[in-house]
Amino acid sequence: MEHFLMEVKSLEHTPIQTILETLNYAFSDYLIPINFTEAYVNERWTASGVDYRLSFGVFDQGKLVGFIIHAINKYDGIKVAYNASTGIIPTHRRKGLLTQLYAKAISALQENGIQKSTLECITKNERAILAYQKVGFKIDRQYHLYTFDWKKTEIKSEFEIKTNDNFSFDDFKELQNYIPSIENQDHFLEKYKSSLHAISVFDESKIVAYLLFHKTSKRIHRLGAKGNNWKTYGSILFTGLPTGNYNIINVATENKNIHSFFKTMKFDNYIDQYDMSYDFDFVQS
Repeated sequence: MEHFLMEVKSLEHTPIQTILETLNYAFSDYLIPINFTEAYVNERWTASGVDYRLSFGVFDQGKLVGFIIHAINKYDGIKVAYNASTGIIPTHRRKGLLTQLYAKAISALQENGIQKSTLECITKNERAILAYQKVGFKIDRQYHLYTFDWKKTEIKSEFEIKTNDNFSFDDFKELQNYIPSIENQDHFLEKYKSSLHAISVFDESKIVAYLLFHKTSKRIHRLGAKGNNWKTYGSILFTGLPTGNYNIINVATENKNIHSFFKTMKFDNYIDQYDMSYDFDFVQS
């Protein structure tokens, strides 16, 4: 009887507090301990372009037990629905709810001109990966994520290091060593730029390395070095960081230079993620 009481519908009229409560319950036994706050969720989801009309929840007798949060934006020139978060509470897993959610979501996304859906999934979460592949997602690339406890240091260098809150993303466009993940694209980060801090290394008047980190979460969203030369520019770049616990998110695995540098710095590669996508062009009508 339980199955027939389930209802999948848009989250347009669901209070954020209800979504947050279900989100934290869904992630209470996750591979990485997570406790989301309303301030954090509002900042990230607003920046990502979350559209609650095109986000969906599954309700059991009126109680939200699972959800997909979709951010609608442009990525590589096409209209994309980015899965900003998905969760099913522990008591309702293995009931096919993810399939039910996507059955509703995909048709609604297509009706609204969305051409593609993307998401990120921890590589060790094999059950989730299989569930997404069953829906129609494929793995596009893999990311390494790092954490480290930083003690501010100073080293002698021929280069100058500067910190700046009033930066332009154009300052760093020649220093991209990998394709940023969808949440780390310029047009996403621009929406909460006031919370970001830039550290830049200069060779005379030219920027040769940079990183962008969030002042509160200490999350390093983007970084790059001229010629992908981390051996020359990496150490001086990180001396600009204040003391604290940091994480670096979603650096593509194929960039061997940067990951070799992180290993030298003894940063902890605590988790990997897959970037997955579902191209609606291949959906049969």
